[in-house]
Amino acid sequence: MTPRPRFNPNPFWLYAVVALCIGCGKTAVLPSSPIVAMVGEDSISRDEFRAAFLEAKIEGMIDENSESVKELKRNLLNELIEQHLFLAEAGRLKLGVSADELQQAVDRVKGDYAAGEFEAMLQQQQTTFEQWKERLRKELLSQKVINQAVPQNIQIPDAEVQNYYNQHAKDFVHPDEVRARQIVVAKEETAKSIRLQLMQGADFASLAKSTSLSPDKEQGGDLGFFAKGDMPEEFDIVFSLGVGKISPIVKTAYGYHIFKVEERHPEKPMTPSEAAERIRAQLTQERREQSFAAWVAGLKEKTRITVNFQILYQPLGLSNSTPEPVHD
Repeated sequence: MTPRPRFNPNPFWLYAVVALCIGCGKTAVLPSSPIVAMVGEDSISRDEFRAAFLEAKIEGMIDENSESVKELKRNLLNELIEQHLFLAEAGRLKLGVSADELQQAVDRVKGDYAAGEFEAMLQQQQTTFEQWKERLRKELLSQKVINQAVPQNIQIPDAEVQNYYNQHAKDFVHPDEVRARQIVVAKEETAKSIRLQLMQGADFASLAKSTSLSPDKEQGGDLGFFAKGDMPEEFDIVFSLGVGKISPIVKTAYGYHIFKVEERHPEKPMTPSEAAERIRAQLTQERREQSFAAWVAGLKEKTRITVNFQILYQPLGLSNSTPEPVHD
């Protein structure tokens, strides 16, 4: 997992902060588990890091003593450190998240889950709804800080767009596209009968309207124009056909398909005006990423950050790895 600029962070990697107050006449509040890292006066405990690791959704058994998992842990810790920095900056700027903002975000996220799946996710990640909701609040707060720190209205001059096009013209092409029709039926024997009729001259659109199971039957099976990779892999057979040709029967998870190619647009270079919007968006994103990286580097430079790598690399009990001893 590689650290990346997060202009729209995932709501499931933010973790609760346990504050460690040092000086100012206050008593330090220590976490109940060993400290993995200190970010200024904030601490990241081993328990918090373990929760973050669980939410990373690592598939299958892993060897926690392997170098690849150690690298994963370093990258994940870096994200948590940056999260602490964002929240500290939000406090400095006196930014907050209203109850309405938080509830709207909760509703949006829960709306992406089918019935029962959201609760199953919480159970799998060994967290409560309130804990998850607090992490979501911190995500929203972090996003506010990022939006304020990273320029949103970056202007790319036309001359720079044209210069980029001149240097990378080969990267801007209209892909080979076909316009095809399809007929989809449930049984292979039915497909064979329909294909025989087509080969004998029957009208494809009429047969699609009367026999196809696909919603596009109302348009005579017309799929419109698409490029290779836009549709399920099985549909790519149409790119081997000439205009007006009928495909063999193709089996997919949806049934038995027959395709006909109606039109073809061969690959061709984009003009500068056609490529301009894409180039401008790409250059704008690059500027934002550069600005984001510089801002984060500045936050890290002015904050004392320490990491206990012995604690970080200790197996978290998620595999059969033999724990390595940790010395005080």
